[in-house]
Amino acid sequence: MTSKLFSGGNPFGDGIANASLQDSDLLDVLSSYKRRVASNYRAVLPDDMGTLPNDGLLVSKKIDGELWFMIAMQGDVFLANPRGRVITGKLPIFKGVAKLPDHTIIAGELHVQVDHGRCRVGDLSALIAEGKQADINRLRFAAFDILQTQDADKQSIYTERLESLQKLIKPSDQLFVIESQQIDRVELAKRFEAEVMSGNAEGLIIRLANGLIYKLKPAITIDAAIIAFTPMEDQARSVLLGLMMPDETMQIFGGCGNLGTDAQRKSLLKQLSKLKIEAQIRYASDSGSLYTFVKPEVIVEIKVTDIQAEHSDGSVSKSMRLKLEKNQWEQQGMAACPRPIHAVIEKIRDDKSANTTDIRFAQIEDYAVKDTAEKIAVDLPKSKVIRREVWSKETKGVTAVRKLVVWQTNKQEIDNNYPGYVVHWTDYSPGRASPLDREVKLAPNEKSAIAIADAMVEENIKKGWNKAQ
Repeated sequence: MTSKLFSGGNPFGDGIANASLQDSDLLDVLSSYKRRVASNYRAVLPDDMGTLPNDGLLVSKKIDGELWFMIAMQGDVFLANPRGRVITGKLPIFKGVAKLPDHTIIAGELHVQVDHGRCRVGDLSALIAEGKQADINRLRFAAFDILQTQDADKQSIYTERLESLQKLIKPSDQLFVIESQQIDRVELAKRFEAEVMSGNAEGLIIRLANGLIYKLKPAITIDAAIIAFTPMEDQARSVLLGLMMPDETMQIFGGCGNLGTDAQRKSLLKQLSKLKIEAQIRYASDSGSLYTFVKPEVIVEIKVTDIQAEHSDGSVSKSMRLKLEKNQWEQQGMAACPRPIHAVIEKIRDDKSANTTDIRFAQIEDYAVKDTAEKIAVDLPKSKVIRREVWSKETKGVTAVRKLVVWQTNKQEIDNNYPGYVVHWTDYSPGRASPLDREVKLAPNEKSAIAIADAMVEENIKKGWNKAQ
């Protein structure tokens, strides 16, 4: 651990927000937890509740906030998120944990108390943006798990960790442990109707004894334009969806491969093939195929199980923003945009067209990170590569490649959504079922970035790998 845990930041009531976590080891712990927990989540729709076990369901309300961590370190207690943003200072939210043992890390939903309805994820960024004038009494932390305590080795069972949370936290209006209840499937249906369908909660979190975690939420329907497609013989394989901003630029929302029956896929390909236009960009689908861009004349209604503003590593989800100019798509930069999870095309909306009402971005605005949703990074400084190494290895006539790239972003001081340094590892082996694997780690300074890079090389480059000159 470093002696200086965080630096910088902006005024936030009587405290500081948007400071930068300087301890790369601690940052790695937080981001790793985010990735691990995200991989355990499963989305389930109300119609699929029957697939859950009959009983033994540990259920809690899903709060529409952001994953943050309450951390006690070096005699201080502060909040940090998986991207290394820090909130600290004399804030009411810390009163119930003033005497936490050092090296305690608690996971929870950081959110904002609202006067009407339920809180939304964007309310948090809006409150932080108020700076010195922010009403810090509205900040809430709902704890739900422990990453690290003095008794961590005794807390492999989630219910035991909940009991420890209750002992560590003195509840208040600003700070509390999320209430969890053991119920059966019948009670689950009743609770969903009472809490979620009434509009008082975003959804319910369901934990099973085997470690799986389910998010039970209503299905979300959105109208979007098809702006590109990939073919598969005589069918459409996937499509790229767009939503329109108030200035009539098009925000890329995400891809969709659930297009219906074979007959529907064939019909869609014929329809889209007649609408091909030029584009100044190259955009690949999840399968690696390049999209063919089209006029935004086909409007579809899609159903998704969730819309997520962040990736599993805590980074903000961003996508290209495009403009249709002289019958071709032109890139306007990148902007924050939530992405659809498990998108399915329900039907083509012949009654709608590409305009600022029918396919408006506002359909998903409640899920967006509001302080970055309108940012387009066009004037930020260029990144600088500070280390690049490539190795290859031939086995039975097949060549595998591993590559390390470390770069300084030069953007952190201008836009705090960027890390100071990025370490990127690529592992390509054509003989594997998944040929291309990538790993990305963030670092606050060059020393930490080089240390991460050295560890990657030591772990992955053994005898038989030849370094390119």
